[in-house]
Amino acid sequence: MEKVYFNGEFMPREKVAISPDDRGFLFGDSVYEVVRWYGGYFFDMEGHMSRLQRSLNEIRIGWEDFAGFPRIAEELIHNNDLGDACSLVYLQVTRGAAPRTHAFPVPPVKPTVYAFARRQSIDTFTSERGITVGLIADPRWDRCDIKTTALLANILAYQNAVETGHTEVCFMRDDLITEASHSNIFFVKNETVYTHPESNRILSGITRKQVISLAADNGVPLIEEAIPAGMLPYIHEAFITNTSGEIVPVLKIGDMEVADGHPGEVTGRLQSLFRARVIAWGKEHGSRGNS
Repeated sequence: MEKVYFNGEFMPREKVAISPDDRGFLFGDSVYEVVRWYGGYFFDMEGHMSRLQRSLNEIRIGWEDFAGFPRIAEELIHNNDLGDACSLVYLQVTRGAAPRTHAFPVPPVKPTVYAFARRQSIDTFTSERGITVGLIADPRWDRCDIKTTALLANILAYQNAVETGHTEVCFMRDDLITEASHSNIFFVKNETVYTHPESNRILSGITRKQVISLAADNGVPLIEEAIPAGMLPYIHEAFITNTSGEIVPVLKIGDMEVADGHPGEVTGRLQSLFRARVIAWGKEHGSRGNS
């Protein structure tokens, strides 16, 4: 029986009852976070906590038990017997339940907090083989830096990509590549790595930050600069990053094959460096990734 966390309690998932007046349900007035458990520790829980705090601050939700999330996440892992399994913990915080109106409730109500943990291994086959991604004009709002659950534009774009044979879809705005529907995207030209700088147009990915750090620590040239769509035929490598998939090579963008259609050397090196950092993180933090 799957155990989840709901408003201060751990309980069977079937026992959760969310009010029909909850603003997350009515408006998508909520944020979320996803952290990976590597069969004994969480990777960069501090980074996830920082991003969660920022998202909560940006939409002005106060969650009194915010600091307890690492404990909640670890308890979910063990309550569901996932201690040795590669898994993900999902957390969602909504503004709470109140009669429907666009304005925030006055006085404020307690937020609704829901979290679960589920087994999800790294798809090593895809990481080695690579993927193809679609390419469309960015349909989203101007606050992509907030990790909100209001993801309809992402969902519709991603579904269209799946139906046309792609694994992901990346967006362009003002002819510049921003990011993908649930990933950040990087490009390599002449052994220099490029990725869109932090702004309201992209989500600041945790794996993205790790890749930038790894590049700096290992002499890999990296520039935070948006790539024009017109440059895509001339890039030598591309890859996406996210918490669930880590680093995944991109072999084709829309109708354009990336270089020779095979994962590149810079991508492979960064994959190896990331894997080494994950292993080192586990050795440092032992069985408690939030320490």
